[in-house]
Parts: sequence; structure tokens; C-alpha cells
Amino acid sequence: MKQLIAIVFVGALFLGITQSAKAQLSDEEYNYVTMDLRGILNLTMTTNPQVDFSFKTIAEYQQGITRFNATQLEVDATLAWDLFVYANTDTWTQVEAYSTNGNNALPAEILELRSSVDNSASPSDFLAGFESLKGLTNSGVAAGVPAAATQFLAGGVGTTGAGDSFAPGTAAGNPATHRFRIDMRMVPDVPATFPNSTVAMAAPDYAQAGYYYLEVVYSLVEDL
Repeated sequence: MKQLIAIVFVGALFLGITQSAKAQLSDEEYNYVTMDLRGILNLTMTTNPQVDFSFKTIAEYQQGITRFNATQLEVDATLAWDLFVYANTDTWTQVEAYSTNGNNALPAEILELRSSVDNSASPSDFLAGFESLKGLTNSGVAAGVPAAATQFLAGGVGTTGAGDSFAPGTAAGNPATHRFRIDMRMVPDVPATFPNSTVAMAAPDYAQAGYYYLEVVYSLVEDL
């Protein structure tokens, strides 16, 4: 009889524990976590922004001057991107004249560029060789917005075609596509008619001796 009572007591004890577990109290708090992913486009010029060409000899006039790695650019981006280039004016700005004859309205196109990055999907692939830089009107850029005629160092107009954009990444991690080395060249010839230019000078068709400057714009934008 005592053994039976003990068994009944143990059974009642387990039953009580089970019922107690089912009736366990609980409480909860909620944490709302947000994430703000900002699109980042960073274009860094790692070289001196001023590039000088000084033609002082007949040989320099005839053979031209090439500035290798004249401009180096690095792109860091978290989204697809395009990079285009153009002159901010149609002609060079003369600061000082050294002569009273010749033409001082020199087209922007006398400056030639060559890039280290392959953008072969674009009609303007600076990797293939030196190309005349287009002046503002010829570039098709209006209010900072490019057109099909614009010269692209990377990508192009459009968002779906092959080569229309370059992928996100950093210059450090993707030097072949996100780090640009730009060579510059000019060949005045004698007289200074700049025969490589895609735009001819008006009469008189030779350059006036003087000091000039041209502003070159490199524009990094989200894939257009």
C-alpha cells in the first residue's frame, strides 16, 4: 500500500511540473533595424590638374609633344557608372598674344587624348589610339548631360547594351577598369595648323603665337 501511494505521489509530481511548464510566463520586445544604402560615385584626379605644353623648337612643332600619364583618374563606385570627357568651350582661350598675325581661335580639337582603359563598346575608344578631344558643341554635352556623340572613357549612352556601363568597384580592387591613365598630345606643324585636328581653323589657317588654355571636363555619372 505504501508503494502504491509513493507511485501516485510521483505521478502527481510530474503532472504538476508539466502543467507548470505549460503555464510559463513570457515577454517580448521588438527591435526595428533600418539600412540606408547611399549610392556613391567618387572621381579622384591623382595628378596635377594643369598640363603644360610649350613649343620652343622647330622639332617640337613638327614632331609634336606627348605628355604620357598626363592625367590619372580613379573611380570608386557602389553602382553602375559612365565616365565621359569633353572640352568646356569650342576654342582655346588666349591669355596673351606673342604676335599680331595668325588665328587665335584655335579649336579644342587640336588636343588629342589616349586612355589606358578599354572602352571598345563605345564609338570613341581612346585605347585604340589618340583621338581629338571634341569641343563643347561637337561633344553633344548640354547642361552636363551627354549625347550619343559624346566621347566616353567608360560606358556610353544606354543602360541595357553590352558595354553601356562599367560595374561597381574600387580603383584599388579593379585597376584595369577603374584607374585611368590619360596621355595627351599636340602636333602644331610648321606653320602651326595642327594637321591631326578633326576641325580646321578658319582663315588665316595657322595659329597665332601666344599663351592659351583649355578646360577639359571629366564627368562621372550613374549609368545613363
